[in-house]
Amino acid sequence: MTPTSAKFTRHHARPAVRWAPLGLAAVLLAGCGGGDGGDGTAPPPSAGAFTVGGTVSGLGAGKTLTLQNAGTDDLSLGANGSFVFVTRLDSGVAYAVTVGTQPSGQRCAVAQGTGTATANVGDVQVRCENLAAATFTVGGSVSGLAGGSTLVLQNNGGDDLSLASNGGFTFATAMTGGAAYAVTVRSQPAGQSCSVRNGAGTVAAASVGSVEVSCGAAAALPEGDWKQELCVQVRPGEWGRSLWRITRQGENRVTGQIGVATYADANCTGTGAVAGPLSDVGSLVFDRDAGTATLTAFWGLWSQPSGLASRIVWARKGTRLCMLGDETPTVFPTAAGVESYANTIIPNRICYTQN
Repeated sequence: MTPTSAKFTRHHARPAVRWAPLGLAAVLLAGCGGGDGGDGTAPPPSAGAFTVGGTVSGLGAGKTLTLQNAGTDDLSLGANGSFVFVTRLDSGVAYAVTVGTQPSGQRCAVAQGTGTATANVGDVQVRCENLAAATFTVGGSVSGLAGGSTLVLQNNGGDDLSLASNGGFTFATAMTGGAAYAVTVRSQPAGQSCSVRNGAGTVAAASVGSVEVSCGAAAALPEGDWKQELCVQVRPGEWGRSLWRITRQGENRVTGQIGVATYADANCTGTGAVAGPLSDVGSLVFDRDAGTATLTAFWGLWSQPSGLASRIVWARKGTRLCMLGDETPTVFPTAAGVESYANTIIPNRICYTQN
C-alpha cells in the first residue's frame, strides 16, 4: 500500500490477476509397537544409552498411528500396548514425542512426551479417542523450531495451539467434511520467523495432515525514514516526496507516521526537510515473512487510528521498500509473486528508499 499525503494519496497496489496460490542402524524391538522391517527380519543393533517409549491406548482396530521423536524417527503403530522408538538416545539428550499422522476417524494426544534421557524412558502416554461421526482433524508438521522456543498456531482465527518442539501437530477442534480451514501463525517464537505452507483448504472426507510450518531466523523489519522515489511539485518553487517514518516496536510489530519531505529542486535531491508534524497512521503487525534470492516479503495487518484494518505486504528489494495492499485470502501467497508484482511498480517510482 503506497500512502501519501496532500497530493500524495494512498494507493492500493493490486495485481490485475491473483497469484495462484544416523547414522547408526536400529535395534531389534521386542513386544507390541516394535516396528520391524515388515518381512520378519530384524534391523541390526544401534548404539546409544537409552530407549524412548511408552504405551498407546484407545487406538481403533485396523487403524494406524504414526509417532515421531524430535520430528524424526517415524514409528507406525497398528495396535494398543507398549512401543519403543528405534533410535536410542545418549544420556542428556532431549526427547519430544509427537503425533506425526493421526489415525483415520480418531485423534490421539501425547502426555509426558518431553524430557531429557537419563535412563530408559517408558512412561510416554498416547491416548486415542474416536471423533464424532463425519468429523476430521487438521494438522501437519513443524520444522526448524529452536529448542526452548514456543510457537502458537491458529486455525480459522482461533483454536490456539502452542508448540514447543518440531514434529507433527493436530488442532484440538475437529471439523466436519466440507468445512474450510486456514492455519496461520498467531505468535512467532522469540528470534525466529515461521511461515505456513498448504495452510488453507477444505476438509474433504479425511483428516488433513499436510500443513507445513517452517521456522528460521527472523528477518528484520524496516525502520527509520523512507521516502517515495516519486518527486512531485507541491507548490510553486517547492517539490516533495511522500515520507514514512517507521518505528520498530518488536520483532513483528512497527508503528508508522507519514508526512512529506520537501525540496527546492524538481529532482528532489539531497536529504529534504520534513514539512510540519507527521501524522500517526497506526500499527502494523506482521504474521509471516518469506523471501527469494533478491527480495524479502512481510505479510501483516495494518490497524489505523480510525479503526480501519486492512491486510498489507511490505517488500524489501535491494534499497527499496514497496508497500502493497492485500486481501484475505492474500493475493500474494508467495514471495515470488510479491517480487513479480514489485518489479512492475518499481519503474513507476512509487516504492520507497532511505535517501
